[in-house]
Amino acid sequence: MAAATGSTMVGSVPMLAMGLYGRGMDPQSVLFWRYWLALSILVPLAVATSPGLSAEWRSAGRGLFINGITLGVLQTFTYFRAIQTMPSSIVVTIFFTYPLFTVLIDHFAFGRKARLPTVLAVLLILIGVALTGWPHLTLHEIEPVGLACAILTPLIFSVYIAIAFRFTRQSSPFAGATFIYLGLGCGFTLIVLALGLKMPGDWGGWARLVVIAPVGGALQVSSFAYAPHCLSASGYSIIVSLELVTVTILGVAVLGEDLTTVQSLGIIFVIVGIIVERLLRRKD
Repeated sequence: MAAATGSTMVGSVPMLAMGLYGRGMDPQSVLFWRYWLALSILVPLAVATSPGLSAEWRSAGRGLFINGITLGVLQTFTYFRAIQTMPSSIVVTIFFTYPLFTVLIDHFAFGRKARLPTVLAVLLILIGVALTGWPHLTLHEIEPVGLACAILTPLIFSVYIAIAFRFTRQSSPFAGATFIYLGLGCGFTLIVLALGLKMPGDWGGWARLVVIAPVGGALQVSSFAYAPHCLSASGYSIIVSLELVTVTILGVAVLGEDLTTVQSLGIIFVIVGIIVERLLRRKD
């Protein structure tokens, strides 16, 4: 439930980010504000719930911080950089190939053999992703750097998840979430110091940031830090494919995009893949 809730909420971020780009902001500025505003929520929660932040920092916090400031910053930047120059539907479609890479990393790097429910779920999700993005899947007039960023993002994100999950099992959820976002926040602070920091410019822009910070920030990373106590990295990556469903539904409900029969079938494949994986795992 935590993974599903977090992934559903973070599905609103691309749409909100596009509105900020239209107000003259750039990816690094949006992400700078996202992480530091979210940390203003996470830090008090970590202090209140952690059995000892110093001990948690020594056991897992440093690893989460380093993972966040390196791979976390890189995959987040490439994702938002791709969205800035390409249709979000194409970027999201490419991004949601990452459950496959996560399963492969679990298998080859950590010796977690993929069971039949996981393989079946990944196949269903990949089919669903392809069908959902089918109406927009064209490389006509695609910016090369944006396309490269879109392709790199799921690869980097898979490694990021695999590493983070090993450390989040050793920390309390809000402390783990704080360490992750502290790494990301510091990373994007360095980036905006080099490239410059842009402000939203109006109250509508600030309102979008205020929504992104708790909904697409603090809530999402807290669910990410909590889920490893119950799930594997591959199990988590399968459930959070619900983000694709959210992005598609918001595109229809808010942006007035058409929902084709093929896209509807794709959404069904994704949802069925998630449900099948959970049900078959319980039977095992």
